Amino acid sequence: MADNAINYGKKWSDRSDLERLMTTKQCQGGYLSQAQLAGVNLMGADLTGAQLLFANLSRTNLHHALLIGCHLSFANLVKADLTEAVLHGVEAKGSNFLQATLNHANLAGANLTFSCLVNSDMLAADLKGANLLGANLVRVNLQRSNSVGANFQGANLQDAKMTGANLSYADLRDVNLVGSDLRDADLTGANLKNANLLNANLAGAILREADFTGANFIGVKLDGAIGLSPETAIRESQKPLSPKEEKEAIANQRLPDSSKFNRRMDRFSQVS
Repeated sequence: MADNAINYGKKWSDRSDLERLMTTKQCQGGYLSQAQLAGVNLMGADLTGAQLLFANLSRTNLHHALLIGCHLSFANLVKADLTEAVLHGVEAKGSNFLQATLNHANLAGANLTFSCLVNSDMLAADLKGANLLGANLVRVNLQRSNSVGANFQGANLQDAKMTGANLSYADLRDVNLVGSDLRDADLTGANLKNANLLNANLAGAILREADFTGANFIGVKLDGAIGLSPETAIRESQKPLSPKEEKEAIANQRLPDSSKFNRRMDRFSQVS
C-alpha cells in the first residue's frame, strides 16, 4: 500500500504499527493514539490491547473486530460499525459513539464513563458489569441487552429503548429515564433511587426487590409489571432518602456531563 494511502495522524501514533494494521489487520498492543482511521475497513481486525487514545475511527468498519482491553478513551467512533465486536474490558472514557452500531457487541466490564452513545444501536449487546457512569445514552437501543450489574449512575437514558433488557442488580441511581421503554425488562434488585421515570413504560417488567426510593413515577405505565404494584410504587417513591443518600444525590447532580468531554475533544471528533 502506498504511503499516501495512510493518514498517519499526529505525533502519537507509530508508523510501523499503522502499516502493520493496514496490511495485516493485526496490531495487538499497537500504539495508534491519534491515528486517523476514519472510514477504514478493519473488519475482523485484532487490536487487542492497542492504544487508540483520541483516535479517529468515525465510520470505520470494525465488524467482528477484537478490541479486548483496548485504550479508546476520547476516541471518535461516530457511526462506526462495531457489530459483534469484542470490547471486553475496554477503556473508553469520554469516547464518542454517536450513532454507532454495537449490535451483539461484547462490552462486558468496559469503562464507558461519560461517553456519548446517543442514538447508538446496542441490540442484544453484553454490558455485564460495564461502567457507564454519567454516560449520554439518549435514544439508545438497548433492547434485549445484558446489563446485569452495570453502573448507569447519573446517566441520561431519556427515550431509550430497553424492551426485554436484563438490568438486574444494575445501578440506576439518579438516572434520567424520562419516556424510556422498559417493557418486559428485568430490573430485579436494581437500584433506582432518585431516578426520573416520568412517562416511562414498565409494562410487564420484573421489578422484584428493586429500590425506587425517591424516584419520579409520574405517568409511569406498570400494566402487568411483576413485583411492584402502582400503590407500592407511589409509596416507595415517597420514602425519604437517608442523610447519606441525600448527600450522594447532591454530589451526583454535579457529575460532569459527557457532552462537556465531547466539546472539549471537538478537534479530535470531527466526522470525516
